[in-house]
Amino acid sequence: MQEEKPQLEETGQEIEQELDLKEQRIKELEEKVLKLEQTARIVNQRYVDLQREFEYFKERYRRDMEEARKYGHEKLALDLLEIVDNFQRAFEYESLEIEGFKAGFELIYKELLRILEKHGIREIDIEGKEFDPYLAEAVEREYNESVPSNTVLRVERKGYFLHDRILRPARVVVSYAEEEIT
Repeated sequence: MQEEKPQLEETGQEIEQELDLKEQRIKELEEKVLKLEQTARIVNQRYVDLQREFEYFKERYRRDMEEARKYGHEKLALDLLEIVDNFQRAFEYESLEIEGFKAGFELIYKELLRILEKHGIREIDIEGKEFDPYLAEAVEREYNESVPSNTVLRVERKGYFLHDRILRPARVVVSYAEEEIT
C-alpha cells in the first residue's frame, strides 16, 4: 500500500504537470486566436476600404469618360470657330468683285485644312496611284490606255485619315485595260 501511495502521488504530480502544460497550451492557442481575429478584422477592414476605393475609382472613371466624350472636342471646336468668324467676315464683305470673294474663300479653305491637319485629319493622296480598296471605293471604271490598269484616274470625293485610321475612304474612278472589256 505504501508503494501505491508514492505511485499515486507521482501520477497526481504528472497529471498536474500535464494539466499545467495543457493550460499553458490553451493560453497560447487563445492568444493566437486573438491575434488571428485581430488580423482578420484588419484584413476585412482593408478589404472594405479597397472595395470603397474601387467603387470611387469606377465612378470617377465613368465621370471622366463622360466628360471626355462631352468636352473632348473643345480644341477642335475653338479652332473651327475661327473658320466661322472668317466666313462671317466674308459675308460682310461689301464688294461686287468676285475675285475678292474667291480669294477670301480660298484662304478660309486653307485655314480649315490647316485646322484639320492640326487635329490629325489629313487627306488620302491616292490620285494617279494604284487602286487600294482599303483606302478608296471604286465608284466607276474608265478605259484609259495611257496609264496602267487599276490606276486611280480621278477622285470623285476625297478620303481622309484620322491619325492612322481611315476616317472616310475616297471615292475614285479606276482605269482598266482593253483586254478587260467583256
